[in-house]
Amino acid sequence: MNCPFPDEAMKTVVSYLRRSGQTVVFSESSFVLAKGNPNISVIEQACADGAVSLTEDGSIQVCGTRIMAELDTVKLRRRVEDHLRKSATKQDIIRIAACLGIRLK
Repeated sequence: MNCPFPDEAMKTVVSYLRRSGQTVVFSESSFVLAKGNPNISVIEQACADGAVSLTEDGSIQVCGTRIMAELDTVKLRRRVEDHLRKSATKQDIIRIAACLGIRLK
């Protein structure tokens, strides 16, 4: 299951980069921070390659720099549970369980 990088997290990354006057660039086979205006397509590629990622504590890692994200995980958990109960197919539930490492039997 290839989950996309969350839109809210992407907005947080772009906002941080704009405020700090930085962007993500591909240099010498890796993504790094550099001065400049954020380029969304390069940031999306960095997300796909893991240079921009969510950490276990809910912060966002951008090329080695940690950004604190203000995400309401209690509300998010309720939304996920609600979606699973009301809208998710059996296939969705099995894929999510596999992604989380939950034993299927």
